[in-house]
Amino acid sequence: MNPSQQATEAVQHSLRVVFDQPELAPQPSDRLQHDLGLDSMTFLHLALELEAFLGAPLGENPEQPPETVSDLVELVSQRMELEKDVA
Repeated sequence: MNPSQQATEAVQHSLRVVFDQPELAPQPSDRLQHDLGLDSMTFLHLALELEAFLGAPLGENPEQPPETVSDLVELVSQRMELEKDVA
């Protein structure tokens, strides 16, 4: 499984956990706030879930947080690549 696929799986799993909806199937174009209803506290919970998966901080820009599921997958994928390079 490549890093993008791993990131996609991690984001989808984390969204299911955060929303407590095992059947949730977010689409890449789903907007985190508008389509999924993610508020700041839920985003924090999601970030903590993903950081637990990564074993490292997400490192998102607080001025420009990810807007879509695809943006979040890209952020996680980039972080996975950075962690791989460090290890």
